[in-house]
Amino acid sequence: MTALMKVKRRTVSYGLKTGLGGVIFIASKAKNKQWQWIRRMYDYRQAPLVLDPQMALSAVTAGNKKAIYASADTLFKGAVFGRDSLEVAEDLMDENPELVRNILTTLAGLQGVKQDNKSEEEPGKIAHEHRERPTDPTSQLIFNELTERWGTHNGKLTYYGSIDATPLFIRVLCQYTRHYGEELLLSVVTRENGQSVAMRQALQDAVTWLESKLKSSQSGLLEYKRVNPRGIENQAWKDSKEFYVHENGQLANHKYPIASIETQGLAYDALMLASEVLADSANTLRAEALKLRDQTIGLLWQPDRGYFALGVDHDNKGILRQIKTKSANPAALLDSRFFDEMSEADRQKYVGAIATTIMGQDFLTDAGIRSRALSGADIVPFWDYHGSHTTWPKETNDIARGLLRQGFPRLSMQLENRLLNAVTRADSYPEFVYIDDDGHMLTAIPHTPTHEDIVVVESTNKPEALQAWTISAVMRILDHRYGGRKSYAPTQSYWQFELEWKILDKMPILGHIHRAEDLKKLYPHRPYRLEATDASEQDSFYSKQVRDELVPA
Repeated sequence: MTALMKVKRRTVSYGLKTGLGGVIFIASKAKNKQWQWIRRMYDYRQAPLVLDPQMALSAVTAGNKKAIYASADTLFKGAVFGRDSLEVAEDLMDENPELVRNILTTLAGLQGVKQDNKSEEEPGKIAHEHRERPTDPTSQLIFNELTERWGTHNGKLTYYGSIDATPLFIRVLCQYTRHYGEELLLSVVTRENGQSVAMRQALQDAVTWLESKLKSSQSGLLEYKRVNPRGIENQAWKDSKEFYVHENGQLANHKYPIASIETQGLAYDALMLASEVLADSANTLRAEALKLRDQTIGLLWQPDRGYFALGVDHDNKGILRQIKTKSANPAALLDSRFFDEMSEADRQKYVGAIATTIMGQDFLTDAGIRSRALSGADIVPFWDYHGSHTTWPKETNDIARGLLRQGFPRLSMQLENRLLNAVTRADSYPEFVYIDDDGHMLTAIPHTPTHEDIVVVESTNKPEALQAWTISAVMRILDHRYGGRKSYAPTQSYWQFELEWKILDKMPILGHIHRAEDLKKLYPHRPYRLEATDASEQDSFYSKQVRDELVPA
């Protein structure tokens, strides 16, 4: 019979101090206590990826090459998500500008033009999710469920329940114009209502939406609160029901608006970059950005903990309060301009605190960064898919980019190595992977009966196998390492150099492993089985009929 093992939650040390003989990077202590790095180059195309990244990208690209689907798997096949598409665009800005241009024009065509409480459409707002009527049975079942909640227009579903897609659209569009000029802003797109507008107008409409949200905000931050009672409750990228939770297990109060920290970094970038393109309002936009930055620090920095809070909500009396739960979300600020115009002392204070925390034992695993700190694993009574026992390649990729941007190239490379190893070991481009207490990756759900020990995971969430932003993360890393492009390499200040080596000295060092036998030694097979509990059943966004299609009993 199959042996079943319940995972016990405990905080322990994990990992090896060095990788195996097949890794590219080998570290050893030197007399001066610094680390000596040896790089062994190889052709990345020989790495044992289950599917070539370009082929994987083709699997999530629409036939007309005008849009990216969130995945090629069950839940999101044929579905265009605003934030997912824009994340792909950021990753592939250098490698595939034509695809980036198509993503931007497609989303501009779906941009909101009216107020609609059922779809949560607003003028200037970028769509969260767009689906056209599918043909396969499971996708049709999902389409029917969602259209019943959110409505349809001309047989299509377009839902706008996302707070972060619009500032991310502004950021990516402005980055594109910095790279390739402003020709795109002159091109014309046709919106769903038949109206034709220039891309510059789409940018202006998105900026106007963002400014109006900040002006009407109760906290001075960019907040979300669903309008449709059947809409998505948490309208940031970690949208699971229980992610915004206080340390005592109380869910955030959705009767009032909620602000999430990483969204403030996106909004800051959007305003700053838009000020470079929209010259007539440059001073106003810069002032709004700096005001938002200062408000974010004032409300979310925790001096006693030396780390940022996840966000803010309100108690039942409407009084603003921090959501102090320790999460990876603050590290998203590293991949933004949020700290650029601070004094060096303040930058060292905030950036140093994030880097030290996110690369410590509470977050760092063999496969990337935990979504919630391991020390907060018991806040939620099951393995929620944005929790302490999951790592998302998308998030690890964002933090790796941020560490490089903030002057920590070796820390960035360590995260990239873990991401590449995890994807290769998973034999797919997974939406996320499950991680045990020790920081080890759980590898797969067995497709056939097995006599192996199986870890029972109390959750209903099965990762999608070909997730678009996981594919683009791998492509970005490989392209910048081995594609002949000149990577951004910041000059380190002394404090950055000293802090980076201090962090490296305390963490397990892993290389990008390209020999299959070495990968299996360092990432041994740890099969798992999903087992629903009452709490995890309630958490699932889709109906039991859809869940049974995904994870049969």
